[in-house]
Amino acid sequence: MMREKSINRPNLSLEWLRSNTTTVMPIIFVIAVVAIFQVINPSFLKYHGIITLIYAMSYFLIAACGLTFVIMTGSFDFSVPNMLKLSALICVLYIEKIGLLVIPLALAVCVAFGFINGLLLAKFKVPSFLATLGISIVLDGIAWYLSKGHLQIMQDETFRSLTTTFIAGFPSILYWGIGIWIICTFLALATAFGRRTYAVGGNLEGAGLSDINVARHRIYVFMLSGFLSGLAGVLYMSQMGGGSVNIGADMAIPLFASVVAGGTALTGGVGGPHRTLLGVIIITWISAGMSMLAIGNDVQMLTFGLIAIGMSIATIDRKRIKIVK
Repeated sequence: MMREKSINRPNLSLEWLRSNTTTVMPIIFVIAVVAIFQVINPSFLKYHGIITLIYAMSYFLIAACGLTFVIMTGSFDFSVPNMLKLSALICVLYIEKIGLLVIPLALAVCVAFGFINGLLLAKFKVPSFLATLGISIVLDGIAWYLSKGHLQIMQDETFRSLTTTFIAGFPSILYWGIGIWIICTFLALATAFGRRTYAVGGNLEGAGLSDINVARHRIYVFMLSGFLSGLAGVLYMSQMGGGSVNIGADMAIPLFASVVAGGTALTGGVGGPHRTLLGVIIITWISAGMSMLAIGNDVQMLTFGLIAIGMSIATIDRKRIKIVK
């Protein structure tokens, strides 16, 4: 009997590792990334290096949290980078005319486009990748029209102070990022909204049979994604102090990579914003480390794409994929 138990133990350990892949792999990845770049450059985790990383990841984390809720339902939102861009441009273009009221204006515009995304999916049955891709092109056109393609500079110091004020040694953008992440984690894990999101992503038909208004909930999720994308754009402009229609041009792949690298499956129903933090750390810190080594943007995009593919393979639920012959 003792011999039988000893033979079975490795199998139990292997089974545990397989069942916890989405939790264990991101943690191992984060430790490896930090260790590698710290060895290459000992100043990587010194104070100034950490401040640079905070600026790089905080607004990005907010946008990624919104995208996470969409992916949790088994859908896609390719409009996130362009919503962020439009929100940022609205702020810089109209701050002198209406003051800080530009913030709720930018957020309202993004929520409205999030509503349209959800409506196209839930009511008109347009696949989310196609609906959000189309809306993304519309948003890009609006951004070009508003900005005329010119670089825009932010002059309002009150607006800039939203993210650049230092509190306890760290820029306020960090507290925005962590605060929104905590709220999103609570929303996903401790509220009826979160339970419905997991239910819709886990079993769409079952969620409908459980008295969940699936269409309405999907619309709410896309509106939440729009709101968080807009907020990320507001904070981006506050942090950067200027920008053009090129804002967010290379953000789509890193955003999706950060969500799946954190352990949220593209098939839905698995993961959540609590895991997205790890994915954002992985992607933004790899980006910072590669920039430190003077590695080009093309290689960085290739790396993020490979990470997204690798983590998708590791987390996806193949039983729920219909094979089309």
